[in-house]
Amino acid sequence: MNNHSLSKKTTGSFYTPTYIVDFMVDRIFYYLNLEGHMSMKSFQTFKKSLNNLTFCDPSLGNGNFIIGVLKRIWNDLKTFTTIRPENKNAFFRNFFEHNIYGIELNPKALEECKEKIIFFFPILYNCSPDNLKIGNSIVDTDSIEILAPEDAEKIRSFNWIEQFKPRTTFDVIIGNPPYYNLKKMALIDQNAKILFHYLKTSNIWSDYHRSSSDIYYYFIFQAFKYLSDGGLLSFILPNYWIENKYADILREKISEKQILELLDLSNFKIFKDNSRWLNITNCITLIQNSSPTHEVKIARNIPKMILENYKKEKNSIDRYFFEIEHTNLNKEKWILSPNLPFLKKLEDKGRITTLDSEAKIFQGMSPGVKDIFVMSQSKARELMLEKDVLVPFITNSGIKRWIIDTNSLKAAILPSQISDLNNYPNVKNYLEHNCEKLLAGPDRERLLLKEKIRWFDYSVYRNLEAFNNNKEKIMVPYRSLTPRFGLDENCTFGATDIYAILPKNHDDLHFLLGILNSEIVHFWYTEAGKRKGKMLEFFSDPLKNVPIPKTDEKKTLSAIVKDLIRASKNSSLNKKCFSNLEEELNIEVARLYGVDYTYFRNKIFFKSNNSNK
Repeated sequence: MNNHSLSKKTTGSFYTPTYIVDFMVDRIFYYLNLEGHMSMKSFQTFKKSLNNLTFCDPSLGNGNFIIGVLKRIWNDLKTFTTIRPENKNAFFRNFFEHNIYGIELNPKALEECKEKIIFFFPILYNCSPDNLKIGNSIVDTDSIEILAPEDAEKIRSFNWIEQFKPRTTFDVIIGNPPYYNLKKMALIDQNAKILFHYLKTSNIWSDYHRSSSDIYYYFIFQAFKYLSDGGLLSFILPNYWIENKYADILREKISEKQILELLDLSNFKIFKDNSRWLNITNCITLIQNSSPTHEVKIARNIPKMILENYKKEKNSIDRYFFEIEHTNLNKEKWILSPNLPFLKKLEDKGRITTLDSEAKIFQGMSPGVKDIFVMSQSKARELMLEKDVLVPFITNSGIKRWIIDTNSLKAAILPSQISDLNNYPNVKNYLEHNCEKLLAGPDRERLLLKEKIRWFDYSVYRNLEAFNNNKEKIMVPYRSLTPRFGLDENCTFGATDIYAILPKNHDDLHFLLGILNSEIVHFWYTEAGKRKGKMLEFFSDPLKNVPIPKTDEKKTLSAIVKDLIRASKNSSLNKKCFSNLEEELNIEVARLYGVDYTYFRNKIFFKSNNSNK
């Protein structure tokens, strides 16, 4: 892929900050020392141990990781003050030429990488870095049989064994592979389209390919293939693979290895594109190529300064680690929490059911050109739009805790109600005035061409019947810092930025609303739901798994919820009175879950809340 024609954000090519590289390299050397693969006893033992180790970066970029490894070794060499400089220099040059390997797709980037290495280490001038090569780490030479010759040439096949012989495996694989969804990228970039076709067709990848895989999944699979027995893999990755349903094969393969460390760095941003922070949440994985024999060390909520100052205060990171049993990790979504025993109690199938057993969960519609169909109430009146094709409509900011803010309600034209547009002259005039916009857009063009929609229709009438059922329901924004479930009493519609919950038994409406807005569900969702950075994501998959207590004792909780709804509508109510009502609710919810509320609030909820700030 031509990384110069697309932004770094688009291609997923991000240069890793030095403090992250130094941290990852240092943790690699920590484990090499721990397992006796490194020795600093003397210059001779140091040389011998290093000469037995090989390092590879399969996505070199500008060479930050290779430089990080070399910096670490150069600094270690400085400690041997009695050894003559020419002896140290000779060892360093030999190590670079024979123990450092790397692959880079972009020839220009590889040249810049080599120049950067010489800039940092002039002593390596005139060395022959023959093991830093051009190619695509995840495309083998079978691409020549699968693709047209010109297409195979574009994606630069690379056979590891042929290119690096006699070396067939590596002791350390470290790096930052590209991040992007292959299927989506194939729609906008020709080389990505070719790569997607190759990965989908190649027998090499037949056991691993999923239609919505991210490209970095393949870099991990490939690393396992070329990692020596007991070797170490350290990648910085987006952390979506930990819970993404399309990463199930990846999670399964990783869980078969000994995971040494997994650091969730979602509480701060790492990468920039054109000086703007990118909304990517990351993790650092450190995996040993061996069967799992002991617990996994997990770290969350690490302040950025801990990693930035790691060299000075190496022990400061220890307090952020906790351990979980390796048996808790398989192909299903991983829950990386120090509170797993408590979470398992909340999910006890004997006493607990799930939200999807009690309610229909559905996403809002896709108008396609939302700003045409959805408008303020005053604008709808001004245009004198016919009322029988208008519906109340809410955006995610109008959903409050316990209620829907009726002052935020908008009016939306619902074209599904229109059989003959001529019967609604004001709506017709308005839509015809916006006809050009309604015809534009690749999705709408495609749908119109296939006659899936009329020119004035929504792009997708998702869950139309559920919205049209004239029953009260619960609504929630698809992203929020805290659970924000509100009761809709106006048969309100919404777009894709909201989800709605319609109880199978209408009498359970207030009961479910109370459960969903409780501290216990807040805790469960933070630990076992879905997050993007600090935001909770209230999508269908995590929502359907929210644990709901099985009980016939729903009246007490429902009564408290009705009081909270009335209180939420009363702006003059004393805040303390409202807080007392919510505490009463949380005590009752804890009782229904069989949880000691005082213990939960003091030992678990507040601790979890404070650690996630």
